[in-house]
This record gives sequence, C-alpha cells and structure tokens, in this order.
Amino acid sequence: MQADIGIESMNERLDKICFLPPVTDAPWVGAPADDCSIRIERADGKQVSLQMPLFWYDPPWAEIEIDSADAIAAAVARLGVAVSALRSDLGTVESDPDLHQIASDERTGHGSEEADAYLPRIMPYRPERYGVSAQDFDGAAVVDVRLAMRRNSTGRFAFTPEEIGRWEATQDQAPLAGGGWVPAASFPPDVDGMENLDGKLRQLRVLAADAAVFVSISPFRVIDELAAVLKSRPDGIILRLNELDLEALDLAQFVQQTRCLMDDQGAGHVPLWVVPGKISVDDAVKLIALGANAVAVDSWCQELVNEIRDVQQNAGSSSGYSPYSGPRAEDWVEWVDYDLFGHIERFAGLLHAMRYQAPGQKLATLSKKWADALSLPNLNLPFQSSS
Repeated sequence: MQADIGIESMNERLDKICFLPPVTDAPWVGAPADDCSIRIERADGKQVSLQMPLFWYDPPWAEIEIDSADAIAAAVARLGVAVSALRSDLGTVESDPDLHQIASDERTGHGSEEADAYLPRIMPYRPERYGVSAQDFDGAAVVDVRLAMRRNSTGRFAFTPEEIGRWEATQDQAPLAGGGWVPAASFPPDVDGMENLDGKLRQLRVLAADAAVFVSISPFRVIDELAAVLKSRPDGIILRLNELDLEALDLAQFVQQTRCLMDDQGAGHVPLWVVPGKISVDDAVKLIALGANAVAVDSWCQELVNEIRDVQQNAGSSSGYSPYSGPRAEDWVEWVDYDLFGHIERFAGLLHAMRYQAPGQKLATLSKKWADALSLPNLNLPFQSSS
C-alpha cells in the first residue's frame, strides 16, 4: 500500500511569484555540487550542522500506532528532514526508538563526528514537559522551547487523552485525568518570566551540548514578543504561522517582514524557521528566498499520517478476517523513500539553482500588488497589472 500524493497534487500558494533565471548574457559555467546543508551557530560559539533546511514541526504521533510512528520518523529523518519527537512519542519504556539511535554514516551522509552520527532530530521542550526524559537531550540537533501553546480539536489550550497517554505511558484502565483532556501550562514552570528565559536557554545548552536551542513563538504579538525573546539570545526562532489563516500574500509578507525586523534588531545571524501550514515544494523554496532559513513540511507528511490512521480505523472496525490487519511499517517507509524523496529532490534542485543568483534576482512577479508589497521585480511592466 502506498499513499498517492505526487508533487503535482500540492496546491501552490505563492504562485503569483516566479523564479527568475540568470540574465541572458550570464556566462554558462558548471554549477557547484549540490549542498543544501545549513549551519547554526550557538550563542556559545559552537556550530550545529543539518543536512537540509526542512523540518517536521508538529507530527501527531499520538494518532498513529507507536511502531509505525517510529518507522516513519526515522525514514523521514534519513532524508535529511529534522523530525520533532520525544522518546515517549515513538517508543515504550523498554524500547529504543530508531530515531534516537546512532545512525551509520552511510544512512546519514554525515562525517564521523559523534554529534553527526545521529539522525536529525528536534526535541520539543513544551512548557509542562510531559514525557520528557534526560535521554531526549542526547543527540538532538535542536531543542525547541515552545512558549506558544497549541489548541486541541476542542479549542482548549489542552492535550488530549491520547497525547498524555503516549507521553506518560499510562495504562488503558488507568488513564491520566480519568481519560479527559489535560490543560496546558502557559509558560515553563521553571521560568518566572521572560526576563529569566536567558538562564533557561543556557541551562538547556548544557543539557544538550551539541544542540542549538530555539524558541517557538506564535505570530499574534510578534513585534513585542520577538524583541523580548531575542534578548534571551536564542540560537534560532521558530515562527508558527500555521496558527493564522493567512492569505498567500500575507504569508509572504509575514516571513519577509519578520526577517527584516530581526535584522533591524541586530539578530541578522539568528536563523528564522517558519511553520507555514500547507505549502508546495516551490512555496518552500520561495519562503527561503523571502527570508526564512528553514521551512516546516508538516503538510507533506500529513497525507501519510492520514493513510496510516485510515488503515488503523479499518482494522479496528472490522471483525473476522480483514486485509487491514494493522499498519505495516515497511509500507510507510516505502512511501517516505519514494514520494517524499521526490518532493525533497525538487526542493534541493530549486534551492541549488537559486542559491547562486544575486540578491534581488531570484524572484519576480507579474502582479503589481505583489511587486509593491514584497519589493519584487514586476515582469508585467509597463502593462501595470493591478491583480
């Protein structure tokens, strides 16, 4: 079984923007070898390397069976995408998730340094720290301090019984909070206020000696909150734009203006990672051209999660013999290796082609409105399109 989601099925949000080719009289030279890797400099001077400026920010691990979750997490990470997961998301007390094990150089494409021997992984450090263990810090590439709370399907700032059950490894007959939702905390309990966040980040750098420490924020009060967070000297910022129902132009402007705001505040060296919601492969590259340093690809992986969930539901609702005997981890790994690999290949190709073009000569538009809003070349001049 294989999910059928080709690149062409993705709806492109930033289709008003096009990629510019080199100018006509540019000399034809052999392009350097592909290299999509990024380097993040920690506040203490250490550097963290990642293969690809792509990450899976908020996988719904509690919605799928634990063995399948571990299999696809490791498969996605082997393609260079940093995957967010705790050990409790992917394994039991007795198990050792594949994503958290040291990988061979052949699988990762990394060198022989110990920090590079792990698959690219993000450790989500939620305010209440449900499910976090000391081992989660080992080998993490990024520790993500999530100051922004997420609503569940009921609209509450809370976690579902399934999520809590996965993190706390509770028994079905004795669920936490009697099987109901559990309120989420509004701020890390060990941080008294934003002015003390700097100390928390320094502590996390000690606990995760080889990881960059990022801070996730929501976009609702970005001007005030971004300035406050930057004072704590994070190694990177993750902006959760998926929390707003943004029109395409608003999305592009939000990324561009946030990058400019960070630059103006002396944080031009601080990476800006964005969680944009549903995007195409081309959209991801355009967002990087507009100022993002890495882009979340949750929407690329969600189809696989939906497929696994459908199989689980069919298996649970069937009686007697059923071809849906349960999720088959090898099928999900095959999907990742085939379909998701295609998305990443195109992403790498577009990024490689654009990387060697001068600033201001990478993107353009046929829309005067978009050209004015984003300061892009208007290819429709002198026709003055207003669309």
